[in-house]
Amino acid sequence: MNEVMDVLEEKAHLFVEKLLSEGAATPCDDTANSFNQNADLPPFYDEELFKRGQAFYHRNIFALFTAKLFGLIAVLSIPSILQILKHTKMSGTNMTAYRRYVATIFHMNIWYDAEFKPGSKLWQSIKEVKNLHNSASNRGCKAGLHRISQKDMVLTQFGFMGFQLTREKMLGVHNATPEEWMAFIHVWRVVGHMLGIEDRFNICNGSVAEVKARCEKLIQQVFIPHIKKNDPEFLQMSRYLVNGLWAINPILNFNAVMCSMQFLLANKINYDSMEYKKLHFWEKLLLVFIAFVLFSLRWAPFRWYHNSSKYRDFWLMEHFPFLGYYKYGFKNAHVKILGKDM
Repeated sequence: MNEVMDVLEEKAHLFVEKLLSEGAATPCDDTANSFNQNADLPPFYDEELFKRGQAFYHRNIFALFTAKLFGLIAVLSIPSILQILKHTKMSGTNMTAYRRYVATIFHMNIWYDAEFKPGSKLWQSIKEVKNLHNSASNRGCKAGLHRISQKDMVLTQFGFMGFQLTREKMLGVHNATPEEWMAFIHVWRVVGHMLGIEDRFNICNGSVAEVKARCEKLIQQVFIPHIKKNDPEFLQMSRYLVNGLWAINPILNFNAVMCSMQFLLANKINYDSMEYKKLHFWEKLLLVFIAFVLFSLRWAPFRWYHNSSKYRDFWLMEHFPFLGYYKYGFKNAHVKILGKDM
């Protein structure tokens, strides 16, 4: 058993080294063949497996969505990604962050809901996201920045699936089978491929054990070092993200979220940590409450209730974002993707 783990860890280490060197030097925009040629479903696409991955998400939507919040924050800690986001000026205030991440949520929900075939809503969504990435990459290049690289895209891919796989119990995914995780991974392998990630860099290309080892290695070698730097720009952009999404979930609190992030990175809850001790009393109470909610998801009635609350939130985001009206005004509260208001 130890020999198998050693082999997995060594392979994961080599993958990360390759990603950080070759991946950082390989573009992922319309200057790259992988970006231009990935206009058809990949040969490894398995429709039944993809749909099982979508179903797995819906059975665990509250936990998996919570994980994505932490994944998005972790991605902001990467300097090359942060530079591009700053240059687009689409996340630099509470309001613009709200609009950007609501659009991201809308796209993500389509990926988990729609049928994947040419002409479908999912197909249109992937095309629109590719165009947005390509535009940001080219604008950044013209401004003297770098192009969006394979490394940037893979680290962003982690943001949508990495914590779910490596911290499943902490985030409330209980009793998931290897087959369910394989289906979930397949969704993100396909989506990553369609967005221009080359197979050699695609973090989801492999077995569940291999993908999990890669994600853990990225946490240890990439995300923990960058997050622990507490770069002021990273913290400010993260604050915009959390404050912006307050209009979706008003219990969100920046200090509590960032303390939770430290627990997540360490893979344990530590109420003796300095991060926790710095919190105000009500922030500590909120953190304990969130931990209890995620723990309770092991039981079906609680999971059903909290999953239902997430569907309610999505419906409000689309039809009646009343907290968005209060914070940002009627016009800004409604977000448009696929050429129409959602």
